[in-house]
Amino acid sequence: METLIYGAGNNGKLALDLLENDYKLKQNIVGFVDMNKSGKYQDYPIFKLEEVKHFKGMIVIAIVDFEIAKDICGLLKKEGFKHIFWFQFKRGVTRFENFFIEQCSDCKAWTGSILQQVEMHIMDSCNLNCRGCAHFSPIFPNTLPELSSRLSDVKMIKEKFSHIIKFYLLGGEPFLNPEINKYICEIRELLPDSELYIVTNGLLIEKLPKETLECIKDNHVWISISEYKPTSKKIHTICDILNKYKILFEIRRAKDRQKFCLPLSLSEESKYPRTCISSICVTIWNGKISRCPQLMYISYFNTYFNTHLPESGVMELKNCATGDDLLAILKEDVPLCRHCVKNEIEWEICGRTPKLEDFAVND
Repeated sequence: METLIYGAGNNGKLALDLLENDYKLKQNIVGFVDMNKSGKYQDYPIFKLEEVKHFKGMIVIAIVDFEIAKDICGLLKKEGFKHIFWFQFKRGVTRFENFFIEQCSDCKAWTGSILQQVEMHIMDSCNLNCRGCAHFSPIFPNTLPELSSRLSDVKMIKEKFSHIIKFYLLGGEPFLNPEINKYICEIRELLPDSELYIVTNGLLIEKLPKETLECIKDNHVWISISEYKPTSKKIHTICDILNKYKILFEIRRAKDRQKFCLPLSLSEESKYPRTCISSICVTIWNGKISRCPQLMYISYFNTYFNTHLPESGVMELKNCATGDDLLAILKEDVPLCRHCVKNEIEWEICGRTPKLEDFAVND
């Protein structure tokens, strides 16, 4: 089908390169739409919106900023566009079969108050136990969460927003949970129009039963693989299995996963610069919601290490605001933000007993 790209800029060029070279769809590309530019871009014409408002093909919003993309989507819908997609660029995609599924988010459900993404542990512990883990997984016991409680959280967050674009099942290591099939099926039923992801280090994929692999495929769940050093040794086997079952997956490559950031400073006046590594990682857990995983799990961290980092900002899901009011609250800084620093370390696993210095600095 004919395709227009909204945004004659760097992200538009990236979308164009993928369409032309990886997906072999050059013959489908009509040109760009841009309200601030005219002439040509990358040898394609640039149209004003009024020139193509009766276009019946696909239109791809190639704007990185979600809030701007959301506004553009609303404008396009008012103009009568039916097939609108937000270009995401998933770096580790290895199959190139459907650009609009593999590289984009479908905007058909983008109405009202939209949550860009939310994540939820289905296992708090992990089989890899990385130093600097922002979810503090190495200090959690290897116990199963209660399925009904986790599903209750999903139901409550669903009630707060008109649409959730991406929902992440993670941990810890989600494939440690033997009930993962139930999670997939139940959450897919609750969120039929959301993109579902399982975030994993991939080490357990070759041990997954056929039923789980088929469940992942049938429910259109993405596998997002963090390729740490142990994963690299098995990555070809992992890819072969996922390809065999035609499962969508992306790989966050090893070269990008060898640096970790000790996420916290015990002092507000650290010598390390402040940073935020979880700015859109809204987290739900045990009936609560927070703006990021570090905040959500900091009370457990404090108990484990006998520290006193600030815990305020975690809200009870059942009592908190809805829609745009809740989005505004989740964007506000909390006291713990003053303790989040940039302090890169080489990737390695914790020792048998995790130490405070595996996750925090004291200067």
